[in-house]
Parts: sequence; C-alpha cells; structure tokens
Amino acid sequence: MTKRPDEQQDPLAAAVKRLLDQSVQALDPNMALRLQRARLNVLDHTSRRRPWFAWAGGAALASIAALVLTMWISQSTGGNHSHLPLLEDLELMQSPENIELSEDLEFYDWLVDRAATTG
Repeated sequence: MTKRPDEQQDPLAAAVKRLLDQSVQALDPNMALRLQRARLNVLDHTSRRRPWFAWAGGAALASIAALVLTMWISQSTGGNHSHLPLLEDLELMQSPENIELSEDLEFYDWLVDRAATTG
C-alpha cells in the first residue's frame, strides 16, 4: 500500500497505525479467523445489488419522462390560460394605491369573460 505524503508527516496517524498493527499481531488465531470470516460475509452482502434499487431508478426516470412529455404536449396545443391572473396583475391588485381594484374584482372578471365571448 502506498503512503500519502501527509501520512508520513502526521505523528498521531503514525502512532495509531503502529498501535493497530500491534493489536492485530497480538490477536488469537481463532479470533482473527472469525473476524476475517465476518469481514468477508459483510463484503459479500454489500456487493450484491438490491433489485428494488434498479427498479426505483427506472421508475423515477419514467416518471420524469412522462412529466416532460405531458408538459410538452400541453404547450404545443396552446391551451387557453387567459383566466389565470398574471403576476403583474396580482401585484397591481394588492398594492395599497389600487385598493379600488380589489373591491371590484367581480366586475373585472365579468369584463374579461365578456371580451372573450365577443371576440
């Protein structure tokens, strides 16, 4: 194993490494064997892919594709969204200077409906 340059300069890391190496050499052979088996068992279980993970990624990709397709189709049909107020209109109606506008919203709504039906 290659050492990084910063590992050689850190005395704490070197002391910990020496201590861990000594504790591994002092282990009982049966304990070392059990630890090695446990390590291999854990590595074996983590290396297996979970099938639900692949399905989750595919489902997320399909959902995004369906959303993009739906948005693209709805834009290409040119849906009439004139009944939705624009952000500027909302700011204008909520401003304190134009409080009369907010009092007569039904009239303006009727006016827009009448203009849409006449042409």
